[in-house]
Parts: sequence; structure tokens; C-alpha cells
Amino acid sequence: MNSKNKKNIFKEFLGYFIVAIIAAVFSITLRIFIIEPYIVPTPSMTPTLLVSDKVIVYKLEYKIKHVKRGDIIAFFSPLEKKNLVKRVIGLENEEITLKRNGDVLINDKIISEPYLPDNISASYEDKTYIIGKNEIFVMGDNRNNSADSRVFGPLSLDNVFGKVIFIYSPFSRIGKPD
Repeated sequence: MNSKNKKNIFKEFLGYFIVAIIAAVFSITLRIFIIEPYIVPTPSMTPTLLVSDKVIVYKLEYKIKHVKRGDIIAFFSPLEKKNLVKRVIGLENEEITLKRNGDVLINDKIISEPYLPDNISASYEDKTYIIGKNEIFVMGDNRNNSADSRVFGPLSLDNVFGKVIFIYSPFSRIGKPD
């Protein structure tokens, strides 16, 4: 093998190495700052999200937009000391009232919750929560089996790290969550 062939082999290897480094940097940057895969750990969001569903969390969503009612968010739970997913029910500076008959009121008006199953028979303790500045009120869609803001109170927006935007596994459930 002459020195010209060695140089060509080295250049080709260097080209592949540079492409691999660029791909690794891109992947790491994407994972750290933009999206994160997440496995749903609890049945609190059933039937929208099931235990072991694999989802994509978009980390930039709330860096560029405000949290909206109905969003499914990923956050660090102050009570359970782990990451969870729940649905946003109340926004800052709102008054959330839960009724024993299952009604949820925001500022004394019953809200529509089309994402809940028709056969749900949620019952709450009659209670009112005042949501402060930079706080939200979250609840699981599986209302009778969810440790959420009814347990740990309003959630600081500082604990929210992204919005659940896509279910990618299992194959039968691929799609955007409702």
C-alpha cells in the first residue's frame, strides 16, 4: 500500500469521524434542550396515557409559549420527588372549585372537559384553591386514582419541564395524545 492510498484511507476515515461527531453533538443537544423521551410511570392519566406509554416531551414549549388549560405537561412532583405527567386545569390567578358531584369550576363557571371518558364518576371533596402567580393547577384524567394538585396544591411553573406532544410506543397507540 503506497502513501497516496494511505492518505485517501485516512481522509475517508476522517470524513466519517467528523460526520459521527456532528451527529453525536446534534443528538445530545436535541436530547438535553429540545425533546426528551419519557415513560409514563402511573395510571393517573388513563385512558389518555397508559402506564408504560412512551411519549415525547417538548422542552421548548413553555420557553416560547404560555401554559394553556388542557395541555398535558411533564413536571417534577414536589410530593413524590419524581417526574410525572398531568393535565393543566387551572392557570395563574384563577380560583378552582371542586364539587362533590364531580364538577370543576373556574372562577365560579363549570368547565367542559371533553378529554375525560363519558363513564367517569369522579367525586371530589368540596374545596376551593386559589392559584397564585407563576402557578398552575394540574389533575390526572383518571381523577379517582391521581395524586395531583388536590394533594400537593398548586404547582409552580418552575417545576414544569415540557409538554407531552406525541406517543411513540406501543405501536398501537402511536399518535398525538388528546
